Amino acid sequence: MSSPWDQRYLGEDYVFGTEPNEFIRRIRPHLPPTGKALDLATGEGRNAVFLAECGLDTEGVDLSAVGLEKAAKLAAERGVGVALRQADLLALDLPEQSRDVITSVFCHFTEPDRTRFLQHIVAALKPNGLFAGVFYHPDQTANGTGGPSDPTMLGTLAEMQAALDGLEWLIAEHRNHELNEGSRHVGMSSVIYLLGRKAV
Repeated sequence: MSSPWDQRYLGEDYVFGTEPNEFIRRIRPHLPPTGKALDLATGEGRNAVFLAECGLDTEGVDLSAVGLEKAAKLAAERGVGVALRQADLLALDLPEQSRDVITSVFCHFTEPDRTRFLQHIVAALKPNGLFAGVFYHPDQTANGTGGPSDPTMLGTLAEMQAALDGLEWLIAEHRNHELNEGSRHVGMSSVIYLLGRKAV
């Protein structure tokens, strides 16, 4: 199972750095002290490793075997255990009400796959479970600082919230600000930040 990302992840450097996305770090006060976490499109593992460092039983899923190898290396260097699974996210076996926390950072799909994928996430959360998502806004295509060049892969804040129907919003923001994550996400960026809790 190969991925277009395999080539991007080759080499010693971590493409997006080894520190978690700033929003994932920001939501730490909301995270439960224990529980099962899932990081989707984990890539080289920076966000999954952070969740494990927070005490969560964490799994990272990605299509890129090269990225997952680097994720395993990062977890070992940080002294945490992260389960890693190579899988196509659109065909992911994810039991309902099985996770306390699910994160997805810069993972984009066109419709109708986007809503189907995000509803799969909502279904997989336990009652009171948390979803943290970071997505580029359609305005991002004009910035040229990362993300898909196809605007149909990107949704507005309202569209992303609608696709995640079933969550109560703790944070729902669209911000234009500077990113500095490794070599691929640098410069002024148009980003959606979502933190939602599944209703009981």
